Amino acid sequence: MAIHFFEKRMPPANDFAVLVAFSLLCVADLVGNLLVCMIILQRKRFRFRRSTLDFLFLNLATADLLVAIFAIPRYVLHKTFSHPLGITGDLLCRFVTGGNLMWTAGAASVFSLVTIAFERRRVISRPFCRLQSLSKPKLRGLVLMSWTFAVLLNLPLFFIMSFDEKTDFCIETWPSPILPKVYGILWFTVAGILPIVFMIILYSKVVYQLWIKKPEATSQPRRTVFLMPRIKATKLAITLTVIYAVCWLPNLILYILAFQVSNSVYASPLYKWSVVLTCLNSTVNPFVYSLQSRRFRSSVKRSLMCK
Repeated sequence: MAIHFFEKRMPPANDFAVLVAFSLLCVADLVGNLLVCMIILQRKRFRFRRSTLDFLFLNLATADLLVAIFAIPRYVLHKTFSHPLGITGDLLCRFVTGGNLMWTAGAASVFSLVTIAFERRRVISRPFCRLQSLSKPKLRGLVLMSWTFAVLLNLPLFFIMSFDEKTDFCIETWPSPILPKVYGILWFTVAGILPIVFMIILYSKVVYQLWIKKPEATSQPRRTVFLMPRIKATKLAITLTVIYAVCWLPNLILYILAFQVSNSVYASPLYKWSVVLTCLNSTVNPFVYSLQSRRFRSSVKRSLMCK
């Protein structure tokens, strides 16, 4: 049995508004996250020392960048070309126009935030220890795990996404009605509830350690040198987590309702606006870096002035 989900025709004004929103967000996402990657990779030019957290932010920026790249054919350019049919059309849906890689990158972004939360908890647990950096093999392992989990979570979509000539759109074609319900719950749990719960627990411990327990150093200057950078980095990480929860939960809730309650939820304009919110999450991250990090702001100024 096949279950088809496709878009209903939205009012022209709303359709145009969604197109404009996706276009602006994708451009801002590409520019902002490319800038983040360039600054972190070209550390000598921008005169700052890379830390473990910087490499994790680089992984997050890469994932956010890919969200924009693969959102463009799905939500910006889909009306500008004639989609191929047959096997070619199905393959194109699964790897380009169906949004599968966009959601894979989005899941990698989520898992990167969880990794950052674990890193913050590990560092803050011993605030005055100099040997805090993870080894390169462990760092690569964490990055690889975030992408592996993202691919595994989205793997079913690469088998069931196909192009429907009647609707002129890439649709999810499930062989059994129970499968999309299970998959919706899986996405809501693995990409929504569990990451948020883990991050709340980890950052609660971090907040207690930094702002309530307030570990004392031998002198105030030492406290400033060791703790202030960690406090600023933690504020940045917590801000990114809150933005993620606000931007992603509406989409995850609507996605699970589409399978459990009514297919019309999935086909509604409201659902598409919830996807806009997920793209907004990837777009605002570089601006959060700039607002929270003086070091990053100075690097942005140097890059804009071509120094």
